[in-house]
Amino acid sequence: MILGRRKKEISSLMQRIADLEASNERLSAALSIAATEADSFLNLKVLAKLTDLTGTGIWIKHPENDVIWLSAVAREILGFKDSTSITAEILRMSILPEDRPVYEKAMHEARPGYNPVELELKIARSEGDVREFRTITMLITSMSDEDKSSPDELTLMGTIRDITKLEKTRRELTRAKEKAEESERYKNILLTNISHEIRTPMNSIIGFSELLNIGNLPYEKRLEYVGIIKNQGISLLRMIDDVVELTKMESGKITIRKSPCNIDLLLNELLIVFNQYKATQNKEHLEIRVNYPPQRGIILYTDPGRLQQLISNLLNNSIKYTEKGYIEIGYKPSSDQRIEFYVKDTGIGLSRDLQKRIFGRIPEEESFPGKSEDSGLGLTISKNLIRLLGGKIWVESDLGQGSTFFFTVPFEEIPESYHQMAPEEEFVIPSYTWKDKVILIVEDDEVNYKFLEAVLQDTSATILHASNGIQAVELCKSISKIDLILMDIRMPEMDGLQATRMIREFNRKVPVIAQTAYVLEDEDNKCLEAGCNDQITKPIEIREFFEKADKFLKEE
Repeated sequence: MILGRRKKEISSLMQRIADLEASNERLSAALSIAATEADSFLNLKVLAKLTDLTGTGIWIKHPENDVIWLSAVAREILGFKDSTSITAEILRMSILPEDRPVYEKAMHEARPGYNPVELELKIARSEGDVREFRTITMLITSMSDEDKSSPDELTLMGTIRDITKLEKTRRELTRAKEKAEESERYKNILLTNISHEIRTPMNSIIGFSELLNIGNLPYEKRLEYVGIIKNQGISLLRMIDDVVELTKMESGKITIRKSPCNIDLLLNELLIVFNQYKATQNKEHLEIRVNYPPQRGIILYTDPGRLQQLISNLLNNSIKYTEKGYIEIGYKPSSDQRIEFYVKDTGIGLSRDLQKRIFGRIPEEESFPGKSEDSGLGLTISKNLIRLLGGKIWVESDLGQGSTFFFTVPFEEIPESYHQMAPEEEFVIPSYTWKDKVILIVEDDEVNYKFLEAVLQDTSATILHASNGIQAVELCKSISKIDLILMDIRMPEMDGLQATRMIREFNRKVPVIAQTAYVLEDEDNKCLEAGCNDQITKPIEIREFFEKADKFLKEE
Protein backbone atom coordinates (compact mmCIF):
# COMPACT_ATOMS: atom_id res chain seq x y z
CA MET A 1 0.00 0.00 0.00
CA ILE A 2 2.85 2.27 0.90
CA LEU A 3 4.62 1.27 -2.30
CA GLY A 4 1.55 2.10 -4.35
CA ARG A 5 1.34 5.47 -2.72
CA ARG A 6 5.02 6.15 -3.49
CA LYS A 7 4.60 5.15 -7.14
CA LYS A 8 1.70 7.52 -7.37
CA GLU A 9 3.82 10.37 -5.83
CA ILE A 10 6.75 9.63 -8.17
CA SER A 11 4.44 9.69 -11.15
CA SER A 12 2.96 13.00 -10.01
CA LEU A 13 6.46 14.46 -9.48
CA MET A 14 7.59 13.38 -12.94
CA GLN A 15 4.56 15.04 -14.46
CA ARG A 16 5.37 18.20 -12.51
CA ILE A 17 8.94 18.18 -13.84
CA ALA A 18 7.65 17.73 -17.36
CA ASP A 19 5.27 20.64 -16.90
CA LEU A 20 8.14 22.86 -15.54
CA GLU A 21 10.38 21.99 -18.47
CA ALA A 22 7.62 22.86 -20.92
CA SER A 23 7.04 26.16 -19.16
CA ASN A 24 10.78 26.92 -19.21
CA GLU A 25 10.86 26.28 -22.96
CA ARG A 26 7.95 28.64 -23.51
CA LEU A 27 9.61 31.29 -21.27
CA SER A 28 12.91 31.00 -23.14
CA ALA A 29 11.12 31.41 -26.44
CA ALA A 30 9.29 34.45 -25.13
CA LEU A 31 12.53 35.98 -23.85
CA SER A 32 14.17 35.32 -27.17
CA ILE A 33 11.35 37.06 -29.02
CA ALA A 34 11.47 39.98 -26.58
CA ALA A 35 15.22 40.30 -26.99
CA THR A 36 14.86 40.25 -30.77
CA GLU A 37 12.16 42.92 -30.66
CA ALA A 38 14.20 45.04 -28.24
CA ASP A 39 17.26 44.86 -30.50
CA SER A 40 15.19 46.17 -33.40
CA PHE A 41 14.31 49.28 -31.40
CA LEU A 42 17.26 49.79 -29.04
CA ASN A 43 20.28 48.90 -31.14
CA LEU A 44 23.39 51.12 -31.28
CA LYS A 45 22.44 52.97 -34.46
CA VAL A 46 19.04 53.90 -33.03
CA LEU A 47 20.64 55.20 -29.83
CA ALA A 48 23.24 57.13 -31.86
CA LYS A 49 20.49 58.85 -33.88
CA LEU A 50 18.76 59.73 -30.63
CA THR A 51 21.90 61.41 -29.21
CA ASP A 52 22.61 63.07 -32.57
CA LEU A 53 19.36 64.98 -32.19
CA THR A 54 20.85 66.68 -29.12
CA GLY A 55 24.06 67.65 -30.98
CA THR A 56 26.05 65.03 -29.09
CA GLY A 57 28.01 62.37 -30.97
CA ILE A 58 29.05 58.85 -29.92
CA TRP A 59 32.34 57.09 -30.56
CA ILE A 60 33.28 53.47 -29.77
CA LYS A 61 36.60 51.73 -30.14
CA HIS A 62 36.26 48.15 -31.32
CA PRO A 63 37.43 45.74 -28.55
CA GLU A 64 39.41 43.53 -30.96
CA ASN A 65 41.10 46.07 -33.28
CA ASP A 66 42.06 49.73 -33.62
CA VAL A 67 38.97 50.83 -35.57
CA ILE A 68 36.75 53.56 -34.10
CA TRP A 69 33.05 53.71 -34.88
CA LEU A 70 31.62 57.25 -35.06
CA SER A 71 28.05 58.44 -35.11
CA ALA A 72 27.02 60.99 -37.77
CA VAL A 73 27.39 63.99 -35.45
CA ALA A 74 30.74 62.73 -34.15
CA ARG A 75 32.01 62.48 -37.74
CA GLU A 76 30.81 66.01 -38.50
CA ILE A 77 32.47 67.45 -35.39
CA LEU A 78 35.79 65.71 -36.07
CA GLY A 79 35.67 66.43 -39.81
CA PHE A 80 35.77 62.80 -41.05
CA LYS A 81 33.77 61.81 -44.14
CA ASP A 82 31.34 58.88 -43.97
CA SER A 83 33.48 56.69 -46.19
CA THR A 84 36.65 57.21 -44.16
CA SER A 85 37.80 54.33 -41.95
CA ILE A 86 38.95 55.85 -38.69
CA THR A 87 41.55 54.30 -36.41
CA ALA A 88 42.64 55.36 -32.94
CA GLU A 89 45.96 56.52 -34.41
CA ILE A 90 44.25 58.72 -37.05
CA LEU A 91 42.15 60.32 -34.31
CA ARG A 92 45.20 60.83 -32.09
CA MET A 93 47.18 62.53 -34.86
CA SER A 94 44.24 64.83 -35.66
CA ILE A 95 44.34 66.26 -32.15
CA LEU A 96 46.54 69.35 -31.92
CA PRO A 97 50.04 68.62 -30.56
CA GLU A 98 49.56 70.73 -27.43
CA ASP A 99 46.49 68.64 -26.44
CA ARG A 100 47.84 65.25 -27.48
CA PRO A 101 49.67 64.40 -24.19
CA VAL A 102 46.49 65.02 -22.18
CA TYR A 103 44.48 62.76 -24.50
CA GLU A 104 47.10 59.96 -24.45
CA LYS A 105 47.37 60.07 -20.65
CA ALA A 106 43.59 59.83 -20.23
CA MET A 107 43.32 56.88 -22.64
CA HIS A 108 46.20 55.06 -20.96
CA GLU A 109 44.78 55.46 -17.47
CA ALA A 110 41.19 54.44 -18.32
CA ARG A 111 40.02 51.63 -16.01
CA PRO A 112 36.71 49.70 -15.88
CA GLY A 113 34.51 50.68 -12.96
CA TYR A 114 36.13 54.12 -12.59
CA ASN A 115 34.39 57.43 -13.13
CA PRO A 116 34.22 58.67 -16.73
CA VAL A 117 37.05 60.97 -17.87
CA GLU A 118 36.06 64.39 -19.23
CA LEU A 119 38.46 66.14 -21.64
CA GLU A 120 38.39 69.34 -23.70
CA LEU A 121 40.54 69.00 -26.83
CA LYS A 122 41.23 70.80 -30.09
CA ILE A 123 41.33 68.94 -33.40
CA ALA A 124 42.55 70.00 -36.85
CA ARG A 125 39.82 69.01 -39.30
CA SER A 126 40.40 67.93 -42.89
CA GLU A 127 38.73 71.20 -44.05
CA GLY A 128 41.64 73.08 -42.50
CA ASP A 129 39.81 74.66 -39.58
CA VAL A 130 40.25 73.91 -35.89
CA ARG A 131 37.39 72.78 -33.69
CA GLU A 132 37.25 72.44 -29.94
CA PHE A 133 35.26 69.59 -28.48
CA ARG A 134 34.45 68.04 -25.12
CA THR A 135 34.51 64.26 -24.79
CA ILE A 136 33.34 62.13 -21.86
CA THR A 137 35.13 58.80 -22.07
CA MET A 138 34.60 55.54 -20.16
CA LEU A 139 35.82 51.95 -20.32
CA ILE A 140 33.09 49.29 -20.07
CA THR A 141 33.07 45.47 -20.05
CA SER A 142 31.83 43.93 -23.30
CA MET A 143 28.68 41.77 -23.04
CA SER A 144 28.49 38.46 -24.89
CA ASP A 145 26.24 35.40 -24.93
CA GLU A 146 28.92 33.42 -23.16
CA ASP A 147 28.96 35.96 -20.29
CA LYS A 148 32.70 36.06 -20.04
CA SER A 149 34.92 39.02 -19.25
CA SER A 150 38.52 39.52 -20.16
CA PRO A 151 40.88 42.47 -20.95
CA ASP A 152 40.29 41.78 -24.66
CA GLU A 153 36.58 42.50 -24.22
CA LEU A 154 36.95 45.92 -22.59
CA THR A 155 35.38 48.55 -24.84
CA LEU A 156 36.41 52.20 -24.84
CA MET A 157 33.53 54.51 -25.69
CA GLY A 158 32.36 58.04 -25.09
CA THR A 159 30.35 61.06 -26.14
CA ILE A 160 31.62 64.08 -28.05
CA ARG A 161 30.20 67.62 -28.27
CA ASP A 162 31.40 70.65 -30.28
CA ILE A 163 32.26 73.54 -27.91
CA THR A 164 34.04 75.81 -30.44
CA LYS A 165 31.41 78.58 -30.24
CA LEU A 166 31.06 78.11 -26.50
CA GLU A 167 34.80 78.49 -25.97
CA LYS A 168 34.91 81.53 -28.26
CA THR A 169 32.12 83.15 -26.25
CA ARG A 170 33.86 82.25 -23.01
CA ARG A 171 37.14 83.79 -24.21
CA GLU A 172 35.32 86.92 -25.36
CA LEU A 173 33.63 87.24 -21.97
CA THR A 174 36.98 86.77 -20.26
CA ARG A 175 38.58 89.45 -22.43
CA ALA A 176 35.63 91.76 -21.80
CA LYS A 177 35.94 91.18 -18.06
CA GLU A 178 39.68 91.86 -18.14
CA LYS A 179 39.12 94.99 -20.23
CA ALA A 180 36.46 96.21 -17.80
CA GLU A 181 38.78 95.60 -14.84
CA GLU A 182 41.61 97.42 -16.63
CA SER A 183 39.29 100.32 -17.46
CA GLU A 184 38.20 100.50 -13.82
CA ARG A 185 41.80 100.59 -12.66
CA TYR A 186 42.61 103.13 -15.36
CA LYS A 187 39.68 105.31 -14.28
CA ASN A 188 40.65 105.20 -10.61
CA ILE A 189 44.28 106.15 -11.31
CA LEU A 190 43.18 108.85 -13.73
CA LEU A 191 40.69 110.37 -11.28
CA THR A 192 43.27 110.33 -8.50
CA ASN A 193 45.83 112.09 -10.69
CA ILE A 194 43.28 114.58 -12.02
CA SER A 195 42.17 115.45 -8.49
CA HIS A 196 45.78 116.14 -7.55
CA GLU A 197 46.44 118.07 -10.76
CA ILE A 198 43.43 120.31 -10.15
CA ARG A 199 44.03 120.93 -6.46
CA THR A 200 47.70 121.86 -6.85
CA PRO A 201 47.29 124.80 -9.28
CA MET A 202 43.98 125.83 -7.73
CA ASN A 203 45.72 126.16 -4.38
CA SER A 204 48.16 128.65 -5.95
CA ILE A 205 45.44 130.46 -7.91
CA ILE A 206 43.20 130.94 -4.87
CA GLY A 207 46.10 131.76 -2.55
CA PHE A 208 47.75 134.37 -4.76
CA SER A 209 44.36 135.85 -5.68
CA GLU A 210 43.80 136.56 -1.99
CA LEU A 211 47.27 138.10 -1.70
CA LEU A 212 46.37 140.51 -4.52
CA ASN A 213 43.73 142.01 -2.22
CA ILE A 214 46.42 143.33 0.12
CA GLY A 215 46.15 147.10 -0.16
CA ASN A 216 49.81 148.06 0.18
CA LEU A 217 51.18 145.27 -2.02
CA PRO A 218 54.09 146.60 -4.15
CA TYR A 219 53.50 146.81 -7.90
CA GLU A 220 56.33 144.37 -8.64
CA LYS A 221 54.77 141.79 -6.31
CA ARG A 222 51.39 142.24 -7.96
CA LEU A 223 52.95 141.53 -11.36
CA GLU A 224 54.70 138.48 -9.92
CA TYR A 225 51.48 137.11 -8.40
CA VAL A 226 49.49 137.78 -11.58
CA GLY A 227 52.15 135.90 -13.54
CA ILE A 228 51.93 132.95 -11.14
CA ILE A 229 48.14 132.85 -11.40
CA LYS A 230 48.35 132.93 -15.19
CA ASN A 231 50.94 130.15 -15.32
CA GLN A 232 48.96 127.97 -12.92
CA GLY A 233 45.88 128.53 -15.05
CA ILE A 234 47.82 127.45 -18.12
CA SER A 235 48.97 124.30 -16.28
CA LEU A 236 45.39 123.58 -15.27
CA LEU A 237 44.19 124.07 -18.84
CA ARG A 238 46.98 121.81 -20.16
CA MET A 239 45.86 119.05 -17.80
CA ILE A 240 42.24 119.40 -18.94
CA ASP A 241 43.38 119.30 -22.57
CA ASP A 242 45.32 116.10 -21.82
CA VAL A 243 42.25 114.45 -20.30
CA VAL A 244 40.09 115.50 -23.25
CA GLU A 245 42.73 114.34 -25.73
CA LEU A 246 43.08 110.96 -24.05
CA THR A 247 39.31 110.54 -23.92
CA LYS A 248 39.09 111.22 -27.65
CA MET A 249 41.85 108.69 -28.31
CA GLU A 250 40.09 106.06 -26.21
CA SER A 251 36.89 106.57 -28.22
CA GLY A 252 38.72 106.68 -31.58
CA LYS A 253 37.63 110.24 -32.38
CA ILE A 254 41.09 111.63 -33.12
CA THR A 255 41.75 112.48 -36.76
CA ILE A 256 44.98 113.37 -38.55
CA ARG A 257 44.95 116.37 -40.90
CA LYS A 258 48.12 116.43 -42.96
CA SER A 259 49.68 119.51 -44.51
CA PRO A 260 53.21 120.73 -45.31
CA CYS A 261 55.27 121.42 -42.18
CA ASN A 262 58.63 123.23 -42.10
CA ILE A 263 60.45 121.36 -39.33
CA ASP A 264 62.99 124.14 -38.65
CA LEU A 265 60.25 126.74 -38.21
CA LEU A 266 58.31 124.42 -35.94
CA LEU A 267 61.33 123.78 -33.70
CA ASN A 268 62.18 127.49 -33.62
CA GLU A 269 58.70 128.29 -32.37
CA LEU A 270 58.92 125.57 -29.72
CA LEU A 271 62.30 126.91 -28.63
CA ILE A 272 60.79 130.36 -28.03
CA VAL A 273 57.75 128.99 -26.21
CA PHE A 274 59.69 126.67 -23.92
CA ASN A 275 62.40 129.21 -23.12
CA GLN A 276 59.55 131.27 -21.69
CA TYR A 277 57.88 128.27 -20.08
CA LYS A 278 61.01 127.13 -18.21
CA ALA A 279 61.01 130.43 -16.34
CA THR A 280 57.53 129.71 -15.00
CA GLN A 281 58.89 126.42 -13.63
CA ASN A 282 61.88 128.12 -11.93
CA LYS A 283 64.22 126.42 -14.41
CA GLU A 284 65.76 129.54 -16.02
CA HIS A 285 69.23 128.00 -15.62
CA LEU A 286 68.39 125.12 -17.99
CA GLU A 287 69.64 125.47 -21.56
CA ILE A 288 67.21 124.44 -24.29
CA ARG A 289 68.85 124.05 -27.69
CA VAL A 290 68.12 122.72 -31.17
CA ASN A 291 70.51 120.50 -33.11
CA TYR A 292 69.82 120.95 -36.83
CA PRO A 293 70.98 118.39 -39.42
CA PRO A 294 73.25 119.42 -42.33
CA GLN A 295 70.23 119.29 -44.62
CA ARG A 296 68.16 122.26 -43.37
CA GLY A 297 64.65 123.36 -44.21
CA ILE A 298 63.04 119.92 -44.64
CA ILE A 299 59.33 120.15 -45.43
CA LEU A 300 57.46 117.24 -43.86
CA TYR A 301 53.98 116.24 -44.99
CA THR A 302 52.27 115.38 -41.71
CA ASP A 303 49.90 116.86 -39.14
CA PRO A 304 51.84 119.92 -37.84
CA GLY A 305 49.57 120.41 -34.83
CA ARG A 306 49.97 116.80 -33.68
CA LEU A 307 53.72 116.88 -34.31
CA GLN A 308 54.01 120.06 -32.23
CA GLN A 309 51.88 118.51 -29.49
CA LEU A 310 54.08 115.42 -29.46
CA ILE A 311 57.37 117.34 -29.15
CA SER A 312 55.79 119.66 -26.56
CA ASN A 313 54.83 116.68 -24.39
CA LEU A 314 58.40 115.38 -24.47
CA LEU A 315 59.88 118.84 -23.77
CA ASN A 316 57.49 119.42 -20.90
CA ASN A 317 58.46 116.02 -19.50
CA SER A 318 62.19 116.81 -19.76
CA ILE A 319 61.84 120.23 -18.09
CA LYS A 320 59.88 118.70 -15.25
CA TYR A 321 62.50 116.07 -14.45
CA THR A 322 65.72 117.94 -15.21
CA GLU A 323 67.23 120.08 -12.47
CA LYS A 324 70.51 121.04 -14.13
CA GLY A 325 72.26 120.82 -17.46
CA TYR A 326 70.46 121.08 -20.80
CA ILE A 327 67.66 119.83 -23.02
CA GLU A 328 68.32 119.24 -26.71
CA ILE A 329 65.86 118.81 -29.59
CA GLY A 330 67.07 117.33 -32.84
CA TYR A 331 66.09 115.45 -35.97
CA LYS A 332 67.64 113.74 -38.97
CA PRO A 333 66.45 111.90 -42.08
CA SER A 334 66.82 108.11 -41.85
CA SER A 335 67.50 105.61 -44.60
CA ASP A 336 63.99 104.09 -44.51
CA GLN A 337 62.05 107.17 -45.69
CA ARG A 338 61.47 108.42 -42.18
CA ILE A 339 62.43 111.43 -40.08
CA GLU A 340 63.86 110.58 -36.68
CA PHE A 341 63.33 113.13 -33.89
CA TYR A 342 64.77 113.11 -30.40
CA VAL A 343 64.49 115.06 -27.13
CA LYS A 344 67.53 114.59 -24.92
CA ASP A 345 67.93 115.77 -21.32
CA THR A 346 70.39 115.54 -18.42
CA GLY A 347 67.66 114.73 -15.91
CA ILE A 348 67.14 111.98 -13.36
CA GLY A 349 66.92 109.15 -15.91
CA LEU A 350 64.81 106.00 -15.91
CA SER A 351 65.32 102.49 -14.56
CA ARG A 352 65.24 99.55 -17.00
CA ASP A 353 61.94 98.36 -15.56
CA LEU A 354 60.29 101.77 -15.87
CA GLN A 355 61.46 102.12 -19.49
CA LYS A 356 59.36 99.05 -20.34
CA ARG A 357 56.22 100.46 -18.69
CA ILE A 358 56.45 104.18 -19.27
CA PHE A 359 54.38 104.25 -22.47
CA GLY A 360 51.62 102.06 -21.05
CA ARG A 361 47.92 102.77 -21.46
CA ILE A 362 47.45 103.34 -17.73
CA PRO A 363 49.52 106.22 -16.34
CA GLU A 364 52.05 104.97 -13.82
CA GLU A 365 51.46 106.19 -10.28
CA GLU A 366 55.21 106.05 -9.72
CA SER A 367 56.09 107.34 -13.21
CA PHE A 368 59.27 109.08 -12.07
CA PRO A 369 61.09 108.64 -8.77
CA GLY A 370 60.65 111.48 -6.32
CA LYS A 371 57.92 113.18 -8.35
CA SER A 372 54.18 113.15 -7.66
CA GLU A 373 52.92 116.23 -9.49
CA ASP A 374 52.61 114.58 -12.90
CA SER A 375 49.26 113.40 -14.22
CA GLY A 376 51.11 110.68 -16.15
CA LEU A 377 49.16 111.42 -19.32
CA GLY A 378 51.74 113.13 -21.53
CA LEU A 379 53.71 110.06 -22.54
CA THR A 380 50.58 107.94 -22.95
CA ILE A 381 49.20 110.59 -25.32
CA SER A 382 52.55 110.73 -27.12
CA LYS A 383 52.49 107.02 -27.82
CA ASN A 384 48.95 107.27 -29.23
CA LEU A 385 49.91 110.26 -31.39
CA ILE A 386 52.90 108.40 -32.82
CA ARG A 387 50.67 105.46 -33.70
CA LEU A 388 48.25 107.79 -35.50
CA LEU A 389 51.12 109.46 -37.39
CA GLY A 390 52.44 106.07 -38.50
CA GLY A 391 55.70 106.04 -36.52
CA LYS A 392 57.16 104.55 -33.35
CA ILE A 393 58.55 105.88 -30.07
CA TRP A 394 61.15 104.57 -27.63
CA VAL A 395 63.48 105.75 -24.89
CA GLU A 396 67.14 105.20 -23.97
CA SER A 397 68.12 106.08 -20.43
CA ASP A 398 70.23 105.33 -17.37
CA LEU A 399 69.38 106.34 -13.81
CA GLY A 400 71.08 109.59 -12.90
CA GLN A 401 72.42 110.15 -16.43
CA GLY A 402 69.45 111.58 -18.27
CA SER A 403 67.10 110.25 -20.94
CA THR A 404 66.72 110.48 -24.70
CA PHE A 405 63.26 110.01 -26.19
CA PHE A 406 63.24 109.05 -29.87
CA PHE A 407 60.35 108.90 -32.30
CA THR A 408 60.00 108.55 -36.06
CA VAL A 409 57.39 109.75 -38.54
CA PRO A 410 57.08 108.75 -42.21
CA PHE A 411 58.52 111.10 -44.81
CA GLU A 412 55.87 111.61 -47.50
CA GLU A 413 55.99 113.64 -50.68
CA ILE A 414 53.84 116.76 -50.60
CA PRO A 415 50.86 116.52 -52.99
CA GLU A 416 50.93 118.95 -55.89
CA SER A 417 47.77 120.62 -54.59
CA TYR A 418 49.75 122.11 -51.69
CA HIS A 419 52.03 125.12 -51.99
CA GLN A 420 54.75 125.87 -49.52
CA MET A 421 54.13 128.96 -47.43
CA ALA A 422 56.83 131.59 -47.20
CA PRO A 423 58.37 131.76 -43.70
CA GLU A 424 57.39 135.40 -43.24
CA GLU A 425 53.71 134.48 -43.79
CA GLU A 426 53.63 132.14 -40.81
CA PHE A 427 52.62 132.99 -37.26
CA VAL A 428 51.49 136.51 -38.22
CA ILE A 429 48.14 137.91 -37.04
CA PRO A 430 47.08 140.79 -39.28
CA SER A 431 45.18 143.77 -37.95
CA TYR A 432 41.47 144.08 -38.74
CA THR A 433 39.31 147.19 -39.21
CA TRP A 434 35.56 146.61 -39.04
CA LYS A 435 34.24 150.14 -39.01
CA ASP A 436 30.45 150.39 -39.38
CA LYS A 437 30.11 146.73 -38.31
CA VAL A 438 27.93 145.74 -35.33
CA ILE A 439 28.91 142.66 -33.35
CA LEU A 440 26.60 141.14 -30.73
CA ILE A 441 28.39 139.21 -27.97
CA VAL A 442 26.01 136.82 -26.22
CA GLU A 443 27.86 135.78 -23.07
CA ASP A 444 26.62 135.33 -19.50
CA ASP A 445 30.11 135.25 -17.97
CA GLU A 446 31.28 138.80 -17.41
CA VAL A 447 34.99 137.92 -17.53
CA ASN A 448 34.61 136.14 -20.89
CA TYR A 449 32.67 139.12 -22.24
CA LYS A 450 35.41 141.52 -21.10
CA PHE A 451 37.97 139.32 -22.87
CA LEU A 452 36.11 139.44 -26.19
CA GLU A 453 35.50 143.16 -25.80
CA ALA A 454 39.24 143.69 -25.29
CA VAL A 455 40.05 141.57 -28.33
CA LEU A 456 37.71 143.67 -30.49
CA GLN A 457 38.59 147.09 -29.09
CA ASP A 458 41.02 148.01 -31.90
CA THR A 459 38.76 146.88 -34.74
CA SER A 460 36.46 149.99 -34.65
CA ALA A 461 33.43 147.68 -34.52
CA THR A 462 30.35 148.56 -32.44
CA ILE A 463 29.92 146.04 -29.61
CA LEU A 464 26.56 144.96 -28.14
CA HIS A 465 26.18 142.64 -25.15
CA ALA A 466 23.44 140.19 -24.17
CA SER A 467 23.87 138.16 -20.99
CA ASN A 468 21.45 135.37 -21.96
CA GLY A 469 19.52 133.94 -24.91
CA ILE A 470 16.33 135.86 -24.19
CA GLN A 471 18.13 139.22 -24.33
CA ALA A 472 19.89 138.13 -27.54
CA VAL A 473 16.58 137.36 -29.26
CA GLU A 474 15.06 140.68 -28.14
CA LEU A 475 18.09 142.67 -29.37
CA CYS A 476 17.97 140.95 -32.75
CA LYS A 477 14.27 141.84 -33.06
CA SER A 478 14.73 145.49 -32.05
CA ILE A 479 17.98 146.27 -33.93
CA SER A 480 17.92 145.80 -37.68
CA LYS A 481 21.69 146.07 -38.23
CA ILE A 482 23.67 143.30 -36.55
CA ASP A 483 26.52 142.01 -38.70
CA LEU A 484 27.78 139.14 -36.53
CA ILE A 485 26.65 137.24 -33.43
CA LEU A 486 29.12 135.52 -31.07
CA MET A 487 26.78 133.08 -29.34
CA ASP A 488 27.73 131.34 -26.11
CA ILE A 489 26.07 127.93 -25.94
CA ARG A 490 25.61 127.34 -22.23
CA MET A 491 23.68 130.17 -20.54
CA PRO A 492 20.92 130.52 -17.92
CA GLU A 493 17.24 131.12 -18.81
CA MET A 494 17.77 130.29 -22.50
CA ASP A 495 20.83 128.56 -23.96
CA GLY A 496 22.58 129.59 -27.15
CA LEU A 497 21.16 126.80 -29.32
CA GLN A 498 17.56 127.67 -28.47
CA ALA A 499 18.26 131.40 -28.93
CA THR A 500 19.79 130.70 -32.38
CA ARG A 501 16.74 128.70 -33.43
CA MET A 502 14.43 131.56 -32.44
CA ILE A 503 16.59 134.15 -34.24
CA ARG A 504 16.52 132.02 -37.39
CA GLU A 505 12.72 132.22 -37.40
CA PHE A 506 12.91 135.92 -38.38
CA ASN A 507 16.53 136.44 -39.49
CA ARG A 508 18.18 133.89 -41.76
CA LYS A 509 21.06 136.10 -42.90
CA VAL A 510 23.00 137.24 -39.81
CA PRO A 511 26.12 135.02 -39.28
CA VAL A 512 26.27 133.23 -35.91
CA ILE A 513 29.53 131.85 -34.49
CA ALA A 514 28.93 129.51 -31.57
CA GLN A 515 31.27 129.70 -28.58
CA THR A 516 31.45 126.39 -26.74
CA ALA A 517 33.55 124.77 -24.05
CA TYR A 518 32.23 121.31 -24.97
CA VAL A 519 34.72 119.13 -26.82
CA LEU A 520 33.65 115.61 -25.88
CA GLU A 521 30.30 115.59 -27.68
CA ASP A 522 29.38 116.05 -31.30
CA GLU A 523 28.96 119.77 -30.70
CA ASP A 524 29.62 120.83 -34.31
CA ASN A 525 26.51 119.08 -35.62
CA LYS A 526 24.32 120.41 -32.82
CA CYS A 527 25.40 123.97 -33.54
CA LEU A 528 24.88 123.62 -37.29
CA GLU A 529 21.46 122.04 -36.82
CA ALA A 530 20.42 124.96 -34.59
CA GLY A 531 21.38 127.44 -37.34
CA CYS A 532 24.92 128.49 -36.42
CA ASN A 533 27.31 129.17 -39.29
CA ASP A 534 30.49 128.15 -37.48
CA GLN A 535 31.87 127.25 -34.07
CA ILE A 536 34.89 128.19 -31.98
CA THR A 537 36.06 126.31 -28.91
CA LYS A 538 36.96 127.89 -25.59
CA PRO A 539 39.56 128.92 -24.61
CA ILE A 540 39.36 131.07 -27.72
CA GLU A 541 42.55 131.35 -29.79
CA ILE A 542 42.73 134.98 -30.94
CA ARG A 543 44.10 134.34 -34.43
CA GLU A 544 41.46 131.71 -35.15
CA PHE A 545 38.75 134.04 -33.84
CA PHE A 546 39.82 136.90 -36.09
CA GLU A 547 40.01 134.64 -39.15
CA LYS A 548 36.51 133.26 -38.60
CA ALA A 549 34.96 136.66 -37.83
CA ASP A 550 36.64 138.37 -40.78
CA LYS A 551 35.37 135.70 -43.17
CA PHE A 552 31.74 136.44 -42.28
CA LEU A 553 32.13 140.22 -42.00
CA LYS A 554 33.65 140.36 -45.49
CA GLU A 555 30.61 138.61 -46.88
CA GLU A 556 28.30 141.39 -45.67
